[in-house]
Amino acid sequence: MAYRKPLSSRIQLTIIVGVFVCLLPFYYFDRMDLALPSLLAAVAIGCAIATFWKCRHQRWFWSAIALAVMAHVYLIARFPFHNLGVSWLVFGTFALIDYGLVTAFIKLVEIVLTSPEERQEP
Repeated sequence: MAYRKPLSSRIQLTIIVGVFVCLLPFYYFDRMDLALPSLLAAVAIGCAIATFWKCRHQRWFWSAIALAVMAHVYLIARFPFHNLGVSWLVFGTFALIDYGLVTAFIKLVEIVLTSPEERQEP
């Protein structure tokens, strides 16, 4: 197992401040029931972006990310999270499934919109 360098204090502080900034609109609009699903969706999309970072110069990549974000916003706004009463472990499981679905969607868009020569890994 390879040794991984821990995150610096500056990056850790940036992550903590970023989470609090993301939580402010939910607190302001009194919709804290949507905070956890939204943060987990953001993490799933962020991990999918990191997975396909080599494609960041392609227009289809950012279009696929925009479609995934719009789908998440719509589903989170329409789904009644306030009366589910489920634990964070269930939300975490759904976040892993969500990551897989977003990754599969990006891969599908890549297959449809690129030629076989462009998909060749170096």
